[in-house]
Amino acid sequence: MHHVNRPAPAPVKPNAVLAAALFLLAVVHFAPAPLRAQAFEQLLQAAPAVEVPYAPVPRNATVYTPAPGLNVYFLSVGQGDAIYLELPGGANALIDGGPSSSATGGLAKFLADKKVTAIDHVVLTHPHSDHYNGLNYVFSNVAVGNFYDTRVDNKGATGDNAVRAKAAALAINTVYPAAGDRLDWSAPGVEIKVFNACDKAFASSTSEVLNNCSIMLKLTYRGSSMLFTGDTEGEKETLLAEKYGDELRADVLKVGHHGSKYSSTEAFLEAVRPAKAYIEVGQNNYGHPTQNALERLLGAGAKVFRTDLDGTQEFCVAGDAAPVELPE
Repeated sequence: MHHVNRPAPAPVKPNAVLAAALFLLAVVHFAPAPLRAQAFEQLLQAAPAVEVPYAPVPRNATVYTPAPGLNVYFLSVGQGDAIYLELPGGANALIDGGPSSSATGGLAKFLADKKVTAIDHVVLTHPHSDHYNGLNYVFSNVAVGNFYDTRVDNKGATGDNAVRAKAAALAINTVYPAAGDRLDWSAPGVEIKVFNACDKAFASSTSEVLNNCSIMLKLTYRGSSMLFTGDTEGEKETLLAEKYGDELRADVLKVGHHGSKYSSTEAFLEAVRPAKAYIEVGQNNYGHPTQNALERLLGAGAKVFRTDLDGTQEFCVAGDAAPVELPE
């Protein structure tokens, strides 16, 4: 602690101090230079004792910069998709909401545990209930900045309309990305490219059509890349592999359509060549993930993780900031 110490002055009446101060200030302002200097010194001597404290530097203190890395959580939400991303720079994102809109559902519990009260970017890959139901909870309980959606309508269903209406009622900025677009999520060092989407309005009740309208994103950060596929599968995968080739290459693959027999085609996996493959799946009557899909993934050299067997999975890419040690 540093102090500035001066001898305490003799007690004086407040009015006398004020009058003297005003007189000396007048002298300082109007008098010749020598008298101004003398008056200023007298004013300093008349000032009361003052202590000016300085905050000490803590010994062995460590100062951290804001978390710079990327953390991706493949959530265990049952038979459905929900992926939460903590982005470098402090922003966050959610890709799909899983099958439950309950406050006791897997997504709601995860967000509560993380104390998430706002999400900058929410993506609905396509209008199937195992991807949009949880967004009812999100829009009702969390402040959302941007909503990324397709224009395809699940013909005959009302749940997708309700979610979209809720986003509109909240005046959430809605974006309809197209293949080839690049998204700006205000995350330093992050690049995001869209490889698939249906940005033209139409309606269908055919599951295959809706699945293959899924928004497909590739996120790249510090040399690592992740491909988020929604429920894209089959012929659409093959067409994308033919169109984009090595552009699809990614270290991490979110496996399409929960590992259905039509997903993870050989042509697609040859283009992506993932080191890790995450399957979001729960108890179901579809046989997901199928043995055929698993064999193709393993044959492509991917290490496979399943939320039904392994629970919520986390993939992290460290940032470049390090703790700064202050001198003792």
